[in-house]
Amino acid sequence: MNKKQQEQMIRDIYQNARTPDMVKSRIDDTLHSLNGQNPADSILSYNTIRRKALPFKKFSAIAAAALLCIVGTGFAANKIYQMHLEKEQEYSARLQISSKEELLKEVEEIEVRVNYIPEGFRQDASKSPDHYFINPENSEAGYYVEEPLLIDETDPLSVTFLKDTQTLTIQGHDALYLCQSYTEDQKWKNETIYILYEDLNRILPVSSWGYADKDELIKLAENIELLPTGSTVSSEGLPRWSEYVQPEGKEDTGAASDYYFMEANVSDMTVHQIGDKFDVPSFLDDDNTTEIQLEASVTDVQVADNLSLLTDDGKIPGEWLELTGADGKLTSDTLNYMKLGDGVNRLPELIRTEQVPLKLVYATVEYTNNSSETIYDAGYLVSLIPIVQEGDTIRIFDRADDTCDYVENEHRSITPEMGYFDVSGGHLDKNYIPKIGPGESATVHLAWVINEDELDKLYLNFQGDNCFCEEGLEIGYVDLNL
Repeated sequence: MNKKQQEQMIRDIYQNARTPDMVKSRIDDTLHSLNGQNPADSILSYNTIRRKALPFKKFSAIAAAALLCIVGTGFAANKIYQMHLEKEQEYSARLQISSKEELLKEVEEIEVRVNYIPEGFRQDASKSPDHYFINPENSEAGYYVEEPLLIDETDPLSVTFLKDTQTLTIQGHDALYLCQSYTEDQKWKNETIYILYEDLNRILPVSSWGYADKDELIKLAENIELLPTGSTVSSEGLPRWSEYVQPEGKEDTGAASDYYFMEANVSDMTVHQIGDKFDVPSFLDDDNTTEIQLEASVTDVQVADNLSLLTDDGKIPGEWLELTGADGKLTSDTLNYMKLGDGVNRLPELIRTEQVPLKLVYATVEYTNNSSETIYDAGYLVSLIPIVQEGDTIRIFDRADDTCDYVENEHRSITPEMGYFDVSGGHLDKNYIPKIGPGESATVHLAWVINEDELDKLYLNFQGDNCFCEEGLEIGYVDLNL
């Protein structure tokens, strides 16, 4: 792994897998193992919209490669479709799905009906796949049902990070339960049940992530129906199993990696101060996510040891409330110092832990429309970016040392991404400013809970990234001087 890409890569696999925009696309390249987002769960990311991203099917395929693991398992030989999984190394296996028949040019059209949602969860229409379920009280767990995949012939699927497996029968259909985890004792996991619908030539992935409950995942899977509509459709263009195994566009991962970097020359970075006005990229909530520019100015920044500055209680992340003591003050979080595993012979290893006090950073940002037209639903995305300088070189702050490969907060709500924002709009009621007239301004309040020892390193990045990129350096970062 390239050291300059380490933080981003680690966040993408080990963290964005937990933040649904990459759960939206599952584990952002398991082997971005080798993306979070992901933008935060409640945020639509400008960067994933405006730059060429990996297609959804590719993300699914890569995630499947991380998740599918069963050892030496096969099903009845008289079946038209065969699933066979063979263990290779301690934490890796190969999955083969084969058919005695060729895929037809015309197949039955089907619809997916989900008849059970885990308690406390609701459907989130802003996520892909369509049947994606979140719990407003718990952003560290989720369930989702993907599109059924046509079964076609392809090479075996190499799988890694094997944790647990089980064969199941779901409504009379052969099924496989697959669990992937990152450490031997880590409770965070990604689980998938693959249900084989032999009569419909489909395999259906039903998945969960984070601290989701396995029994609830099984119950969800047991209450799904694939219903023929009575019509036939061309198999051309429908999602296929082979696209999981052999996704297109692998070169895109490298392109994304090249876009970001962990260090730069100090002369390349534009620095703004609180009160400065400067142009920032934005995007509209329209069919084309039209790119526009707004003028931004950070008018105020405050640091607090509690959440009293946050006036919209409904938008405070539940995890932040859990990180406050009886006196209402923010407590501390655990830093986990980790060694990478290869997912084949070893899993990542927890080297040591450390407690770190927490603080709230609260920023007021004024966005101005300098155009001659009224702007509706203008997106905004602001992140914290910790920067340290050594001579003429600036680097993204990294706690990793000779004993470990990366360091992460135990609570994944401790993130550079926007955790709180009080202005929302657009058809999904996300991070959009509903209306700004010509020459008018709109004020947005943003907040993050962060590790206290990072306060003196923080800048605001109006692209939402937590790594350097050429465009970000040119636009500039706001020095918070905390």
